[in-house]
Amino acid sequence: MKMLMSSGRTIDQGKALYHKEGESYSRSTSLCYLHPMDMMDLDIEDGEQILVSSPVTSIVFTAIQSSDTPRGIIYMPLGPYCNALLTGNTHSTGAPDFKGIIVEVSATKEKSVSATDLMIDLGGVPFDLPTADRVPGCPDGEIVAQHAVCPMCGCVCDDLEIHFSNGKVTSVVNGCTLCAEKFKASGRLLSPAVREGNEWRYTDYDEAITKTAMCLAHAKRPLLYGWSSTSAEAMQVGIELAEEVGGVIDNCSSECHGPTVLAIQEVGHPGCTLGQVKNRADVVVYWACNPQVAHPRHMSRYTTYTSGYFRKEGREDRTIVVVDIRESETAKLADVFLKIKPGADFAVFNALRAIVSGKGDILPDEIGGVEKGQLLKLGDILLGAKFGIFFTGVGLTHSRGKYKNVRAGIELIDELNRHTKYALSPLKGHWNVDGTCHIFSLTTGYPFAIDYSRGIAYYNPGETSGIDLLERNEVDCCVVVSTDIGAHFPRTSIERLAKINTIVLDPYVSLTTPFAKIQLPGSIVGIDTQGTAYRMDGIPIHVKKILDSSVPSDTEILQRILSEVRRIKKEQTV
Repeated sequence: MKMLMSSGRTIDQGKALYHKEGESYSRSTSLCYLHPMDMMDLDIEDGEQILVSSPVTSIVFTAIQSSDTPRGIIYMPLGPYCNALLTGNTHSTGAPDFKGIIVEVSATKEKSVSATDLMIDLGGVPFDLPTADRVPGCPDGEIVAQHAVCPMCGCVCDDLEIHFSNGKVTSVVNGCTLCAEKFKASGRLLSPAVREGNEWRYTDYDEAITKTAMCLAHAKRPLLYGWSSTSAEAMQVGIELAEEVGGVIDNCSSECHGPTVLAIQEVGHPGCTLGQVKNRADVVVYWACNPQVAHPRHMSRYTTYTSGYFRKEGREDRTIVVVDIRESETAKLADVFLKIKPGADFAVFNALRAIVSGKGDILPDEIGGVEKGQLLKLGDILLGAKFGIFFTGVGLTHSRGKYKNVRAGIELIDELNRHTKYALSPLKGHWNVDGTCHIFSLTTGYPFAIDYSRGIAYYNPGETSGIDLLERNEVDCCVVVSTDIGAHFPRTSIERLAKINTIVLDPYVSLTTPFAKIQLPGSIVGIDTQGTAYRMDGIPIHVKKILDSSVPSDTEILQRILSEVRRIKKEQTV
């Protein structure tokens, strides 16, 4: 049975992000949500297995009945299972199609394998060394850290209270469930590990840094990828390192909100701060995003359930609109919900633009699965706002059209601003992914996918972005910093990691670890080191540390690698 595949975040998938070696992550990301009638057509029951096949491969999922999922669509949590079905074609944008792929679905008696087994099938080696069960630097007894900052999502909440007991986090006051799970995560690496053949062993930082520097210094096409979950200070050193080795430095934006950046480069960014939204917005539109599971405190801190200077009644002073292909958790809380067809965002944006400009009479009776009358009513709501805000998600950037979808949204905002006041803000995921674009742009002139092989910064998404480089088998050394390629790249891209020198800079075992020759654990910004982060609206925030540990920071590790690379290159020229 042919169906349309879509993927996105779920709360269980988000809670398991820092427990990827465990059963919870494999279970939560190998689910597949289907409409009850589609399950009847497939002759399967809730909880049974299905085989989902694409031109790339076939993967076993567990079917979950969901009346919120439209007929003909299967909805999967983001992760290695759904990504294994993707092709690596980014259509010259750097971001592949995570949504809108036609797949074949059938019942099966096969069992789903673990996420780690998926990586082993691609040539990875499981990590079998013991890890720490305590937070580094945390003494025995009871400790309470006030005014801590959350290093989880783009909200970068700064009002947390962290409770420690005998070396472990016991509770996180004010934090959402995603935040709490990150702080409570165990299994940190306290020293570097190297792999020789199929055997792992722990080593010291001197050996691991020297080996990493040797790999980079002798590489012909090195890629330094990630950076979304580390400090701005570490990013600056990373850029310097990429320039030194003549490599490519790319960040997570390229495969999530990179198309948003491309749209902004074409038509500008009508943005504002989250403070302005909280104090002024009376119409809030969440388009192709689901903050209830991706940014659980976003609605309570900045839009729906908070009072502002000009919105003292909070929820009563605001109209919440959600536009999505399914009735998500956020949609259930909205005043107005528009269910559109997958891939119809461009058409619906432009239909609203026509309505706002007074040309709605030219529209057909239905656009993108939405009746014209519904769009006319939404147009009246939008025009009646004193201050409105559109929050856009990866539902736009991961679908066909990509940056053109976002451009259509910005052009709608431009038209609305002829009548009232509107802004648009991408709802970014990782806590410092916005910082990567700011720091990269400030330092190099470009936001991501920067190639230094010519001796100067060169930027061409689709050519110099991480997924495209791996797809073309150009990379011979890959340094993955504070992200997880194994969990978030297409299968055809991560296959390359097993054949090259892959180095991982991360305090936790991830799904990229099985491909690594070296893993260097750094301290965590917001726990045992400090640094600068940029909130999703571009506001820089100092993230302070709450503990002292002997684990070096990413910045310190990268500085040592850079110094060692320079020493090696100097010796080669003598």
